[in-house]
Formats: sequence, C-alpha cells, structure tokens
Amino acid sequence: MNVMQYASELILHMIVIVAVIQDFKYMRISNRLIIMGLILSLVFGIFLGGVPRIFHILVNISFPVVMLYLLYLFGALGAGDIKLFSVIGAFTNFKTLTGCMLAAFAVGAVISVVKMLYNRNLRFSLFKSGVFFRDVLQGNISSYRETMAEEQNLIHFSLAIQIGLLAIKGYAYMHG
Repeated sequence: MNVMQYASELILHMIVIVAVIQDFKYMRISNRLIIMGLILSLVFGIFLGGVPRIFHILVNISFPVVMLYLLYLFGALGAGDIKLFSVIGAFTNFKTLTGCMLAAFAVGAVISVVKMLYNRNLRFSLFKSGVFFRDVLQGNISSYRETMAEEQNLIHFSLAIQIGLLAIKGYAYMHG
C-alpha cells in the first residue's frame, strides 16, 4: 500500500468518525461532510486509478442509494446513513462496500435487540414490527418510525456502519 492509499484510508475513517459524532450529537449527518467525502474520493480515485476509476466510484456511490431507498421511504433508515454508505463505496471497492453494508445491518440488529432488552420492550417492539410488515404486505404503506413511535428504540446506525467498516477492513487485512 502506497502513501496515497494510506491517506485515502485515513480520510475515509476520519469522515466516518465525524459522521458518527454528528449522528450522536444532532441525529443527522451533514451534507457538507458527505459532499466533502465524495469530492475527496474522486480526487484520490483519479490519483490512484486514473479517470477509469471514476466509473467505479459512480457505481459504488449509486448502489447504496438504489438498494436502500425503500428502507428510507419506510422510515427504517436515515438518508444520512445511505449517503454515508455511498461515501464508503466511493473510497473502496464494490466487495468492501457490500461487505460493509451486510456487516452494518448485522451489527445494527444486535444493537437494536440489546437496546430493546435494556428498555424492556423487546416483545412489544417485535409485535409492532410484525403489524407494520403485515400492513406493508397488505398494501397499507406507512412510516416505520410512525408505527413504532418509540424514540427510545431508535439507534444511531452510523455507529453500526463504522463497526461494519472496521470489521470488513480488519477481515481483509487479516486475510489479504
């Protein structure tokens, strides 16, 4: 790994850390941070892979938006989280992006269950989730957040994204 690759990795992790801090502090991730991340990824991409790398960056930016848009519409995932996945995709390859997404959802599920156990409302929350999914299957589409209506069960998904990224990067380092 050369100096530019190390710098790219460092910038990516710094952006994700700042996103987590913003999420915990404001319950949102700023668009300025996302735009800065996307611009820096393009600059690093051109230095590391030339102009052909831009095509791969654009595909990786678009993939999370296309794949996760329904979760956003249902209110199950924030726009900032999807955009953060796009930034990660812009800095990494498709395999790392998809691995990070899968790992983040697994980590997010664990965090959610632990939080519901802590709040002593796991069974009630599972029941409400079942009602929501039944309604969706019957064509009665509503917001997941409105259905659940318990702010105490919301999680800062950016933390799950960060843990997922670290897990995938660590796995790649150990096995690559």
